[in-house]
Formats: sequence, C-alpha cells, structure tokens
Amino acid sequence: MRTLFLTFLTVVCMVTLSYAQETNSATAQSKTELISSKVSGNYSFIIGNKLSAEQVSKNAQYYVHYFTVTYSEKTNEALVKMVTNDEKNRHIVVRFLTACGIQNILVEGRTLAPEEFFNNYMK
Repeated sequence: MRTLFLTFLTVVCMVTLSYAQETNSATAQSKTELISSKVSGNYSFIIGNKLSAEQVSKNAQYYVHYFTVTYSEKTNEALVKMVTNDEKNRHIVVRFLTACGIQNILVEGRTLAPEEFFNNYMK
C-alpha cells in the first residue's frame, strides 16, 4: 500500500511540474490595429515582465537595419518601427520576438505560434 501511495504521489508531482512550466507570450494589438500597423510599419507588443530593457535592447541590436525597438519596462511594451516596411522585414520582427523567448502571440484572446501570427497578420 505504501508503494502504491508513493507511486501515485510521484506521478502527481511530475504532472504538476510539467504544467507549471510557463510559456512566454506576447500580446499583440487588435486585428484592426494590426491591419493599420501593416500599412504604417509601427507595431506594439506587450512582451511580459520576464524581460528587462537591457535584454530587449540586446536582442534588438541585431535587427537595426530592419526596424527599431523602443521598450518600456514600466508597461512591458515594445514599440517596433520598421525601417523598410515590407514582408521580409515584418517576418524578421517575428524572429526578434522569438529571440526574446516569445513562444506564443496573443491576438484578441487567441493564442498563435509565431509563424501562424506572421501568416495571419503580417504577410
């Protein structure tokens, strides 16, 4: 009986730990704002509180030929301004988000993988 209890406890602990792993998500603008952003080349993402301004800046430095990023640690908002607003450079924005550890992008409550987000809203 003791072995059964310990086995059950071990399984419960392992399941709990697997669900405890958080996915890093960013929240994008609304669908209508994303359509406007596609035209203007200015995007806004709420990245979350796991990243410091230094981390975002470090990741953004690799993409200065494509866009600039202004990040507010206070609001966790990253403002992305395209240098050249084309499909290739918008795809690189998704690469930047991935470099920041973003695994999902939320649009109006819907969770999307980065590539799905690009195909639906930035392509």
